[in-house]
Amino acid sequence: MHGLYSVDLMKPGTTVILRNAKIDMFKGSMRLAVDKWGRVEVTDPADFTVKEDNNLSLVEYELVNVVEE
Repeated sequence: MHGLYSVDLMKPGTTVILRNAKIDMFKGSMRLAVDKWGRVEVTDPADFTVKEDNNLSLVEYELVNVVEE
């Protein structure tokens, strides 16, 4: 990224494309992670409105062990 961190591209009103990105759970909250092969690219503005009233980052999650049978 030539000296820029991906977080520097994340600004209100900016539309980005995420490649090889995932959500990791960290201390009960979601964290966006982009691996070493991933990319964050600024792109043209989106032609839709983001639904901001469903912010899943504000939900605290609990890790549950699942027993497979």
